[in-house]
Amino acid sequence: MMEKEEKWLFTLAIILLFTDFFIIIIANIIPTITLEKGNLILNLNDTYEEPGYHAHRVYLDMTNKVVIENNINTKKIGTYKVIYKIHYNGQAYQKIRYVSVLDQTPPTLTLKGANPAIICPRSKYEEEGYTSMDNYDGDLTKDVIVKNNKDHILYSVKDKSGNFSFIKREIQYQDKNAPVITLNDGNAYSLYIGETYQEPGYQATDNCDGDITKKVVVKSNLDTHKIGTYEVTYEVTDSSSNTTKMSRKIVVLGPKPSNGKVIYLTFDDGPSASITPELLDILKEENVKATFFILNRSSELDYLIKREYEEGHTVALHGSSHNYKQIYSSSNAFFTDLEIIQKKVERITGQKPMIIRFPGGSSNTVSRFNPGIMTTLTQEVKSKGFHYFDWNVGSGDAGEARTSDEVYNNVIKNLGNKNNIVLMHDFNGNYKTLNAIRKIIRYGKNNGYTFEKITMSTPEIHHRVAN
Repeated sequence: MMEKEEKWLFTLAIILLFTDFFIIIIANIIPTITLEKGNLILNLNDTYEEPGYHAHRVYLDMTNKVVIENNINTKKIGTYKVIYKIHYNGQAYQKIRYVSVLDQTPPTLTLKGANPAIICPRSKYEEEGYTSMDNYDGDLTKDVIVKNNKDHILYSVKDKSGNFSFIKREIQYQDKNAPVITLNDGNAYSLYIGETYQEPGYQATDNCDGDITKKVVVKSNLDTHKIGTYEVTYEVTDSSSNTTKMSRKIVVLGPKPSNGKVIYLTFDDGPSASITPELLDILKEENVKATFFILNRSSELDYLIKREYEEGHTVALHGSSHNYKQIYSSSNAFFTDLEIIQKKVERITGQKPMIIRFPGGSSNTVSRFNPGIMTTLTQEVKSKGFHYFDWNVGSGDAGEARTSDEVYNNVIKNLGNKNNIVLMHDFNGNYKTLNAIRKIIRYGKNNGYTFEKITMSTPEIHHRVAN
């Protein structure tokens, strides 16, 4: 009996001994922190989202005791640490997750101008420009590498993180634009039966070939010995086989009056929206050509300058500002003012006008604040190739004439067996001239006068210079 009891006590002692041993071991096992997904890579400006973690000691969950620290700045490239800490038995245990913030976005490349770029055959592409921006490095335009090839241009750029971008501009060599033919003195011409037709001239330009006037082929069915309407055609083809054709209408009138009485209707200070269109209608209906000394009016009225030219009238120059104090302050001021309106007419009509009328006429006295300026200017305009015209028949429509009848009477009483250059105006609201013009024309036709426009061959009428 005693022997069994001793064995039982011995077994109990062994069990107790091992139990204490395991308790000691378990008590000394440290916590374990486990990270989900491990280390991470983020792109610039991404939002860091915690992937998850767990903390255990043997079978005890200690996740809620973990403290997290991090210094992540996703707006700046770099490698950052996320530290997971847990304290146990007076000791601190930690696990580190490394987070790399990288720039993985390529720079942008933007081309200025057309793509594909269509250029003339046998020509060289002129770079229209490009820009490059990077989300981290900023403006990289200066770092763009441009490689020219025959049928394309390759643009490439790389940012400091090694991200690469490229873009291609296609180059197409073709010419689909037809040449432009410009007819001097408009597309209408008239002469008397038996007179010799004098070609006013023409120019042909092409967007790729430049001046191709010499290639123009001119054909005509004109017979100056028969009254009627004829046509002169102008045709030109560029090196890409684009063809343009234009025509000029030629009217052969009856016999020219032998008395030499000619009326030149001239209109200053236009164009205007209220007077010029109706005036042009009347001139067209009466088959009369006139001369318009224009000012630099609103661009909205440019169509009237174009119409004057296309209907065969002479578009001449009066000035840009009509400001006496300004234009007569010096020779330079006058020609600067004149050049503005000259370039405008050339842009609209394709012709560079060289016929002018001084504001106030060459005999004006309003310029006497600058002694001798008109003497100087009348000499200088001639030296520069201009023809200037005053007048020898005044209508009074800008002064003393108050009605259309007064305008009519002022004109007809001063007509004579001469070159009658009649001064009138088509400024806005000048209805007294508009209402008188048809009567003036009818009077001239009924009394043996012919009507002509001023050209570079017209004898100049000058006043006596008073300054």
